[in-house]
Amino acid sequence: MKKIILIIYIALPIFLLNNRISSAQTDRTPIYVHGLGDNSSQWAGWQTLFSQERRISTGSNNSYNSINGISNFAGQVPNVTYNNTIFFGHSTGGVVARHIEQTRSNPFGGIITAGAPMDGARISNSLNSGQTANFIVDGSDKVLRGPIRQLGLAAAIVYAVAGHKLKSVAEDKVNDVLVRSQVSTTSNDLAEGSAYMNNGYRNNYTAMPKIHIYGNENSPVLWRIASTAFFQNFGSYVDFVDVTQQANSVYTANKWANIAAGVASVFGAPYYFWVADGWADGANWLNDGSERGWNDLIGSSIPASITTSAQSMDYNSFNQCMSNYSPATYDQYRQCQQQSLYTVYYTSYSPVNSLSDGFIKAPSQTGFYSAWSNGATRIEALGVNHLEMREHEVMRNIYNGVFDLSIPGVNSFFFTPRR
Repeated sequence: MKKIILIIYIALPIFLLNNRISSAQTDRTPIYVHGLGDNSSQWAGWQTLFSQERRISTGSNNSYNSINGISNFAGQVPNVTYNNTIFFGHSTGGVVARHIEQTRSNPFGGIITAGAPMDGARISNSLNSGQTANFIVDGSDKVLRGPIRQLGLAAAIVYAVAGHKLKSVAEDKVNDVLVRSQVSTTSNDLAEGSAYMNNGYRNNYTAMPKIHIYGNENSPVLWRIASTAFFQNFGSYVDFVDVTQQANSVYTANKWANIAAGVASVFGAPYYFWVADGWADGANWLNDGSERGWNDLIGSSIPASITTSAQSMDYNSFNQCMSNYSPATYDQYRQCQQQSLYTVYYTSYSPVNSLSDGFIKAPSQTGFYSAWSNGATRIEALGVNHLEMREHEVMRNIYNGVFDLSIPGVNSFFFTPRR
């Protein structure tokens, strides 16, 4: 009996392995679907790599009209009913996968999403409400405030150009990738709490094998994803993290230079302090205001606050005090200055990023509030932003781990032998 049991223990793994390999001998037929406003290039690199290294055919990878709603988007995807088919959906493509899985009969065998807003995309809400536009205008104003106050509008042209570039990246490049049209039907469908997001598709559990890959970019996410966007649009890399850090150093230096000039000045202090405040506003926005603001827009702000204080001057009180002396002595000037100072307290959210790929917060990428995603395997792509999912070494390691079943929790359906 012991020998029989031993033989079973030895033979069983071999049998299971052979059975798994034989079931995947026929090349898989993948379906690749891109995100909103994107095209087939999103998956082109992976399509080529997978077909070369794994028993996966080139499958279906098309460019779709993605702005007319999730249902319309899904209706354009070919009807493939092979049981061994894997659906690969990036961003909105992952939401399309869920829609198809529940509206067609046995459309495919398993689903892999990457950076998909399964519970909605807060950036869509922010665009529709005007918060994104306010963020851009406010940031541009703060970046230009110090240079214009000190140098005048004409002399601040260099800074104005820099500010315009920052605005261009934030508005025309970064936002453009996820939501190209603020009035698009798909954008409205993707908004958190939308009629589409609250319908049955998101709330219906299905047993189909699912994997949700969620990007978790390092802070500052706005400037990291801006760097990726600039490279993908123009073919050259600009490290906006480094650019903003250098700019912050310049702004901070100008702030303290004007504070020093104000302290040393007899009668010009109000002007110097006013200019210093302008430089400080720009430095604060570059340092952490941009990060806080962007995290608020995409819904990934940490719900903790910090309070800071700063000295400011009531210029009306100062002028009224000085009007009592004609001419004023140095001591009288200092007296008016001191009695006109007051402390201002600022309370704001922490600028630390709370798990997002720079566009979609992690809970939505994992379908945390979606019954449909119950039982799905969630895999973190650490240091990968929404745009980098088309080509990143971390993503390659993840896909290899999925196909080899070396990542814990991956359903055996996804096992795909190497060629």
